[in-house]
Amino acid sequence: MPPRSRRLVLALALLTGCASTSHAVSPRTPASHAPTLVPTHVTRATDLPALPPTPGHYRIHLIDVGTGLAVLVQGADFTLLYDAGSNDALECGAMTRTDDETRVLSYLVAVLGASGGCEVDGPAPSERRRIDHVVLSHPHADHASMLDEVLHCYDVANVWDSGLPNDADFYWAYLDALVASRTATYHTARPVPTDRTIACGNGSIRVPDAMAWTTFAERDVIPLGDGARAVVVHADTHPADSSVNMASVVLRVELGATSLLLTGDIESGPREPPTAPAAGGEAAMLAASAELLDVDLLQVAHHGSLTSSRLEFLRAVSPRVALISAGPHRYGSVVFPDAAVVTALDSVGATVFRTDTHDFEGDCRVDGASDRIGRDRGPGGCDTYVFDVW
Repeated sequence: MPPRSRRLVLALALLTGCASTSHAVSPRTPASHAPTLVPTHVTRATDLPALPPTPGHYRIHLIDVGTGLAVLVQGADFTLLYDAGSNDALECGAMTRTDDETRVLSYLVAVLGASGGCEVDGPAPSERRRIDHVVLSHPHADHASMLDEVLHCYDVANVWDSGLPNDADFYWAYLDALVASRTATYHTARPVPTDRTIACGNGSIRVPDAMAWTTFAERDVIPLGDGARAVVVHADTHPADSSVNMASVVLRVELGATSLLLTGDIESGPREPPTAPAAGGEAAMLAASAELLDVDLLQVAHHGSLTSSRLEFLRAVSPRVALISAGPHRYGSVVFPDAAVVTALDSVGATVFRTDTHDFEGDCRVDGASDRIGRDRGPGGCDTYVFDVW
């Protein structure tokens, strides 16, 4: 592919510390200035920016949830949350919506402010705050187990998912919170059923008539805010191998001059070295939307597993920054990320940021910090990264 016509200015010194869609999208015209990206390593609430981004500036939060994924994207006039889940036993155990030890909810309160109905680090305020977009990449616990609390506590304007169900407690909790929402428009890649009923296993739930329910497709554009939009790169509702991971909703998020690819757990197939040919979802994107893949930041698929990140795909993406959200929970017999994937990212020139760096250091302290955001036991919370971009 031709070399990029623009350069990413990256400050590598870490600071411690309803929406309409349209079709037939083409890549955004290159911005007039080179994108700038400044990362902050967040280990405690005091490391977080005190104010939201100013107009023309944006912020990307890779939230350390332990073994899972949650990415928050902010502009001066919008917020988007992509996934909110963890596979760690302490994170996925029995929790109430007022549990002040819930990692994602505590983080949202620290960044966006407390919202009515939820007691987190203090009494619940009467004011309810808004989140413009919540996206569930695919219905697995490590991506969705905390979404019911988000929908309960915040006025979410738009909820996006593939429409692929999962007969699991966390998924039913998510749907219960969704249908109880008084603010959300629901968007799915699967067509809206005539009876507005979502069925899975022996259960079903009906989406109320009062809730707007629309469909979206690959290459649709989601307006986010001033100078920002998201483009649907992948939305396969009937993956050939029946893999829920292959149904991941993949988004290209454009923030002024900076671009981010959110991939969920999209795969090429079985575990193989990065030198193996791209297949599955990665091959589908290369064939159908190659011009949308070249971005500045990449959320590395499937937590850095060898099921994803073939070199052919990584070269098309050519990320300057790679974000790996991982933790100590084993997937089968493997703890992600796989070393070969990290090496492959390095070979394409990406600077890698990982949320698992301090997971195995006892109480997970960083520079003496003990006031992690969320629960102060178990993995996660020590290696969140916030990227200011403009």
